[in-house]
Amino acid sequence: MLKSLKQMNDVKNNLNEDWIIYLYKTKEKNYNVNNVKSLNEINNHSVFNYVKRTLEVLNKIIEEENISNDVIYYVEETLKWCEVAKTGRKSDIKNWKKKKYDLLCHNIGSAQIYLEDNDDEIIYTLIKTHGLVGQYLKGEVNLNKNNELFELIKNKKIAKNKLKEILIILNRTIIEAISKELYDKLKSDILEVIEKIINGNLEENVSIIARFKKLNKNLSLEELDYIKKLDIKVIDNLQVIFDNLELWYYDSALNDFNIEEQIKILLFVYNKFDNYKHLTFENLMHDLYLDYKNKKEINIYKKRIIENYLKEISILNIIDNNINPNPHISYNIRINNQTMIFDFKFSIQAKKLIEFCEVANTSNSLYQKATYILYDLFGFRRDAYDRFYNEIDYLNTMNNSLKEKAIILDYIVGNNVLDVGPGGGALMDLIEKTAPNLNILGIDLAQNVIDKLNKKKIEEQHNWNIVKGDALRLSEYFEENSIDTIIYSSIIHELYSYIEFEGKKFNKNTIKKSLQEAYKVLSKKGRIIIRDGIMTNPINQYRLIEFKNTADLEILTRYCNDFKGRKITYEQINDNTVKMLVNDAMEFLYTYTWGEQSYPLEVKEQFGYFTIDEYVNFIKDNLPNCKIIVSKSFLQKGYEENLLPKINIYDENKNVVKLPDSTSIIVIEKE
Repeated sequence: MLKSLKQMNDVKNNLNEDWIIYLYKTKEKNYNVNNVKSLNEINNHSVFNYVKRTLEVLNKIIEEENISNDVIYYVEETLKWCEVAKTGRKSDIKNWKKKKYDLLCHNIGSAQIYLEDNDDEIIYTLIKTHGLVGQYLKGEVNLNKNNELFELIKNKKIAKNKLKEILIILNRTIIEAISKELYDKLKSDILEVIEKIINGNLEENVSIIARFKKLNKNLSLEELDYIKKLDIKVIDNLQVIFDNLELWYYDSALNDFNIEEQIKILLFVYNKFDNYKHLTFENLMHDLYLDYKNKKEINIYKKRIIENYLKEISILNIIDNNINPNPHISYNIRINNQTMIFDFKFSIQAKKLIEFCEVANTSNSLYQKATYILYDLFGFRRDAYDRFYNEIDYLNTMNNSLKEKAIILDYIVGNNVLDVGPGGGALMDLIEKTAPNLNILGIDLAQNVIDKLNKKKIEEQHNWNIVKGDALRLSEYFEENSIDTIIYSSIIHELYSYIEFEGKKFNKNTIKKSLQEAYKVLSKKGRIIIRDGIMTNPINQYRLIEFKNTADLEILTRYCNDFKGRKITYEQINDNTVKMLVNDAMEFLYTYTWGEQSYPLEVKEQFGYFTIDEYVNFIKDNLPNCKIIVSKSFLQKGYEENLLPKINIYDENKNVVKLPDSTSIIVIEKE
């Protein structure tokens, strides 16, 4: 076993060497978010444990392969020292900062620390350049940043084949310690890059598009087209950044931002650039993540404030350095040695509100208040911002209801199918799986939905396509008579609830406009399929709701005050029972089913807006020469299962009754 690995396995009895003291006796919690599943995994020994894993990989290679002693020595020494700048005691860090070591670029800082009591030029260079192969493959550095390695060969410090062997094993250990699958995936690319390094083939001209392809493995065709259309001045400014700066933690910090947002951030940097060497997003990366249900997730509160801020600033504004100040957020660039440090700075009020939201996430009423304030303060809109953390659960629930949605497949006709408001894309996936030869399209107005779907398309290799557009203006995106099937799956009630049409929300003319636009682009004998909420008949009947937990009556009281769709009232019969009109009762119960985290948004949505007979008559009145092929209703699965443990429901005579149908399927054919 490697000596260094033995020392780490028995670390408390081997605290006699600087490298192991730095790694073990540290107060720092440095990490890359891409390397952990939960922030709870992070501790003072995270770097120590990572270095130990690299040495374990090296030990395994030695056991399996014939490696010369000098190669083992160089790799082992490099691994021991290459992460020390991320660690250290307070006194060590204070001393290193005083000496102006570059701790932000840890490979450089670690090399500087190594030189304090060591003088091997080869190991120093290996520490200083370690990880650059991986960074090059990710698009974060240019290949010529590896020139110091070639200089070792050029100056006859080491033989070409020897350095090649060292670099192969070194890169394998540092990547396989993160993920063996990742190394296996990158192995051929790593070998190709190493060949270029040892032969001095380090100069290359990389286009902006090629660079962004490396930085974003899942670029959509729309994003590529966006880059191609950039103004030449924007291209030139980006080229300055890419030619001169090593990028640190770009992938980890900016992966969840779309290409336009990334470009704006880089242009902010250009405005402050002055012959620096490094650009780090480490602070932003650390700031953007938290644990949600014991799993690392993007801090949506912060990210969406940033998205809103970037949306308000045009690229032209940035180029002209004419950015109107925002009282709650601004971009922030600091300089340390030769490193530019980029993050976003929040106002005291915004910080406190974000903290409030994070804490309130575990508290029902506090969470509602926090999200309401957050929406109002930053002007969030429903068409661009979904259910904060609950959107993860929400989309999972929506995707899990696919068995019910599968009934839609029975009514699809023709070749061109359009899913309006595709959400997480589950229905498009199902259609594609069932009928792979169809031309499947989705349309959505929300950029975050578009970005997620395009990423999903590339990662999972789907053939459907996404269009960014307004459901009330379909004829602007598609030719007349060009779509054979248009699907509205649980989306019309959202258009009705959230879109301000003719000066007001909850306007049935919104539904009329949407269906008429769909009818324009629908082919002859084509179909519109609607799956959405309905009201029940007769509308003047009453229901008694008996809460099994008396405290839940307070939720109903809040609901009646907060619901935006129409005035809802109840009559209290006793401590835990109320009397309500049946459709008012069901509108409340739909929200009650979703739970407290969805409450702030569910009270803004009216799920039932027509009875099924009213729906059919409305369609016939507004779509000329249409034929209703199907009109039926059913109770969506999940409501009874979720509600009956919480309530009993009766008619006016205290007879137990079932929940009424909640959802309709209506199929319209164009004559």
